[in-house]
Amino acid sequence: MDISLKARAGYFLKRATAFRPGRVWGFARQIGQEQGKWAAPIFVDMLWSAAFHDTAYIDYYEADFALLNRRERRTFMTSLIQHHLATAVNDREAAETLEDKLNFNRAFGEFLGREWMQLDTAETAALRDFASRHPVIIAKVPVSREGKGVFRYDTADVTDWDAFRAELIEKGQVLIEQPIVQHPYLASYCAGTVNTTRITTYFDGETVHPLVMVQKFGRGAVSDQFTWGGFFTMLDDDGHSVGPGHTGKHKSSYVEHPDSHASIVDFQVPLWDEVIALVDEAARRIPEVPYVGWDVAVGPDAPVLIEGNWIPGLYETRVSTTGIREGSRPRHEAVMGDALRR
Repeated sequence: MDISLKARAGYFLKRATAFRPGRVWGFARQIGQEQGKWAAPIFVDMLWSAAFHDTAYIDYYEADFALLNRRERRTFMTSLIQHHLATAVNDREAAETLEDKLNFNRAFGEFLGREWMQLDTAETAALRDFASRHPVIIAKVPVSREGKGVFRYDTADVTDWDAFRAELIEKGQVLIEQPIVQHPYLASYCAGTVNTTRITTYFDGETVHPLVMVQKFGRGAVSDQFTWGGFFTMLDDDGHSVGPGHTGKHKSSYVEHPDSHASIVDFQVPLWDEVIALVDEAARRIPEVPYVGWDVAVGPDAPVLIEGNWIPGLYETRVSTTGIREGSRPRHEAVMGDALRR
């Protein structure tokens, strides 16, 4: 599965104009230190991989390419390949339903399992009434990524509700949601964060194909993303961990959760069949956007949707952590190979 010449040329031009030798050398030195290798050959290999093998420098680092041979590397997805697939098959206008969390909540309301409101179209009294039912609220910036626009407030401390509403609107936090109650098994790993499951799917018009399955774990913050201290483990087709967790951003290995000490290598997503059924049904709702990364929270009795990402986000195993030397690209090739040549 080779990416189209047009896409590769565009990527090469973009990388050439953004090329910063010092940044690449910094990655090479870090990799060399972590893996006991010379930095200079890694530096040259990173440049070659970026120019001819669709591999950004951060992809090279996060997927441990310095430890993989050429054949093994070609089994891994990269940011360029994933972005090209997403833009090739997903209708950009229809994707706004997923990109804007307000639009998403309207379109997938029956799958949310929680109450929500749009703050900038509601009066202060409505916010106060909402908080009387849910004293702790989740406030979101409708268009944001990597958990950076998600905040948690305990409204028991609010005395001036007009000022509180105005503050949230000024910050762009106009989507207000009821907190999700997660399954007790997931809470045993980290009760202070909703630990979410990411499943990337492709809908070919008849069948929904799960391509990448990941379990994310938080450290007590409002989000389980890396930006909030979280990490993840890859999952097999049965929703079971394939090995230790890692952040993907630096050398890390979590055989157990660092706070609760619950086993990561023995982890099993609860209600897995229901999780797969949920994303299967959701993926059929917007056939114009067939390639999506779904974030799912498993509640005590059923899974619920959190959001869908029309550019799914790159999650791959790291051989230095798991020992697994094959990525998810063959699964993508089997059902999406033609899209790369567009």
